[in-house]
Amino acid sequence: MFGKDKSKPAASQPSAPPAVAEKAVPPSIIAGNLTIIGNLDSSGDIQVDGQVDGDIKSGQVTIGKGAVVNGSITGDDVVVSGTVNGQITAMKIRLTASARVTGDINHDTIAIEAGAYIQGLCRRVDLPAKDGASFVAAKQIKSVSSPETTAATG
Repeated sequence: MFGKDKSKPAASQPSAPPAVAEKAVPPSIIAGNLTIIGNLDSSGDIQVDGQVDGDIKSGQVTIGKGAVVNGSITGDDVVVSGTVNGQITAMKIRLTASARVTGDINHDTIAIEAGAYIQGLCRRVDLPAKDGASFVAAKQIKSVSSPETTAATG
């Protein structure tokens, strides 16, 4: 009897929950009362509700209604409800009715709600194929080994 009781707790402790916990990482949040001067680079998600004076690179970027970003945004999925003064480059971009963007937008797909303000060019660009790697990682690899960069510097 005692041997069965000891084996049950050991068998009931699966190793799967820690792996699930690693995947469920909450986004990094820049609160409404916070101003950041500098670039943000994350492999996770970033939500900006305050002000960022610098560039943002992340998988998913959410710019809240009262947020201000003075710099470029690069990501896989970008949702803008606040103000962006700079270029946005992403696979998927959504501008809500309260969005104010002053800068060029490079996208694969874009959705613009009525009322959004855009001052700049919207370009559909051929972005890397979805092969499991994120667009942000693929863009960094391309910028390092791009023949255009080599020709311009060489």
